[in-house]
Amino acid sequence: MVRIQKVESFYAKLRESATSSDSHNPLLIFPSSSDVDSICALKVITHILESDSIQYSCFPVSSFLEIHKYAGPGLCSSSESPVTILLINWGCHRDLRLVLKLGPKARVFVVDSHRPIHLHNLSDGNERVVVLHTDDDERQADLAYDFDVLKLANESYQMREESVGVDESEDEDEEEEEEEESDDGDGDSDRPSKRRKMGDDGVKLFKKLKRDYYKMGTFHGKPSGCLLFELSHFLRKNTNELLWLACVSLTDQFVHERLTDERYQAAVMELEQHINSSGNIDKVTSVTLKDGTKVRAPDCSRISYEEEPRLMLLREWNLFDSMLCSSYIATKLKTWSDNGIKKLKLLLARMGFALIECQQKFPYMNNEVKRKMKQEFDRFLPEYGLNDFYYRSFLRLHGYSSRVSAADVVYGITALLESFLGSGGSSASQQFGEAYDALSLNNLDKLRSGMQQAIKVQRAILRQGSAAITKTGCIRSGRKFRWVKVEDSIDAKYLGYPQALTKFCYFLMDALREKGARMKPMLCACASQELGKILVVGVCGKPRLGAELRVLGLGEVKHKLSLDELNHLAWGHDKRSSRASVADVVYGITALLESFLSSGGSSASQQFGEAYDALSLNNLR
Repeated sequence: MVRIQKVESFYAKLRESATSSDSHNPLLIFPSSSDVDSICALKVITHILESDSIQYSCFPVSSFLEIHKYAGPGLCSSSESPVTILLINWGCHRDLRLVLKLGPKARVFVVDSHRPIHLHNLSDGNERVVVLHTDDDERQADLAYDFDVLKLANESYQMREESVGVDESEDEDEEEEEEEESDDGDGDSDRPSKRRKMGDDGVKLFKKLKRDYYKMGTFHGKPSGCLLFELSHFLRKNTNELLWLACVSLTDQFVHERLTDERYQAAVMELEQHINSSGNIDKVTSVTLKDGTKVRAPDCSRISYEEEPRLMLLREWNLFDSMLCSSYIATKLKTWSDNGIKKLKLLLARMGFALIECQQKFPYMNNEVKRKMKQEFDRFLPEYGLNDFYYRSFLRLHGYSSRVSAADVVYGITALLESFLGSGGSSASQQFGEAYDALSLNNLDKLRSGMQQAIKVQRAILRQGSAAITKTGCIRSGRKFRWVKVEDSIDAKYLGYPQALTKFCYFLMDALREKGARMKPMLCACASQELGKILVVGVCGKPRLGAELRVLGLGEVKHKLSLDELNHLAWGHDKRSSRASVADVVYGITALLESFLSSGGSSASQQFGEAYDALSLNNLR
């Protein structure tokens, strides 16, 4: 049924399917519990659904098993009750009809920014899965396909259906099968006839295009929050709150290195137009003071855009520590070393900023220093190779007193999402609720607590990065990639989460590049916060426009990494780690590795199947 190329058509089908269900089966929404964009998209779509009086239930999830837990038997082929499911920011890279075992009455709608989309989900023949994939999303993608993806998807789905039919016929009684073949003369001739129709050259071309489609690597499309904001704008249900959520969604991709600078700038310009058209840039109101004097003051809440420095959580930190720990500055100045710290202090002195002033909380810094910051940074930082220190960003303003940037919100919400089992034994779904509340303007205290947690995570990244870079043999290098493991149990409680460990990998890659090392993909292993589990993350580099991602396939990992090396990587000597299953290990691998594993269904290539085994802890002993 996919692909739906217009957000309004997607919502029309979703609304039709949801309203056709009886009152006992409301729309089931399953957002990913792992990223900020998912929360923003959830807030936008629930606002739209409530305005249309559509019943729904929401269950944040982190695996397919949880869907069956909440959806019950309604998904099964034997169910006669219609069930409508909406997946937010996950699921499109798996064959949903096969994995969820969808019955004829079940329909799954997907809003997901992860790419590539599984070909079977894109096929016109798959009427039970609907994925939102717009024309604009394809045109703005970092990597463009030079072939007709829809035609390839239809061919792949048709061949899969034929192969399923062949497998089912093999399960029948042998005599009955022989009778059918003798009577009909056909048997399972559909598939051979299909191949004869395609010809040998056609089959080879099909396999090549399919291989090229998945070999392109993983990347991200337009943020789900931005797509659903476009829907609210089309339906004339957009508000400043929804616009702010779209800004946060875009910033989430930018902060976590999921899109190119070019795509980010294009999306920023689009959102700036929405901000300008909403008329809230200089929105003011008249306020009467106690003595009767009337003054003009900014409205209680408005959105602004301006250039922001690449300093993490500056408003919640201090200038010196923010420069010391922020990855952009730290990797350039090498602040993990004594010489790097001296260089940072010298830079501040050259700009005329007293060290004691820079170590004050930013809100209490001298206003003169704050005013001079941009001018002095623009003057001195290019000497250190920091040419893109400022970038266009968004601010949420509350009168004169409160200013929060979209990047700081992303850092804070991400830290809340990735602090389960660290705050009173809470689960991922509970932390999702905390993060959901913190995104509201009425819960700034929760947001600030998340920001403080993010500061601790960034300090842990700097500490472990310093140890890995300065300690000989800590980062091991192969011909194709490097790997490292986090052994510090104290910092593991901060880094034992997917996005935190991914940031750590990017930090190491940037630091090694500044030292003149050749760029290679990076693998990192860390003890997870869930008992008996190991988290493994792999990154291949930051997105660049038009650049093909290096394919660090799991098969390549298996080929290049000896079993002894994998034992070191996966902590095979630890009795506790021996309880980790392959799914536990792969859970934390980044989108590139996850996509190869995720394609390990009936249509996956043999390389991916072998790769699946390569990262299984059962095969590391």
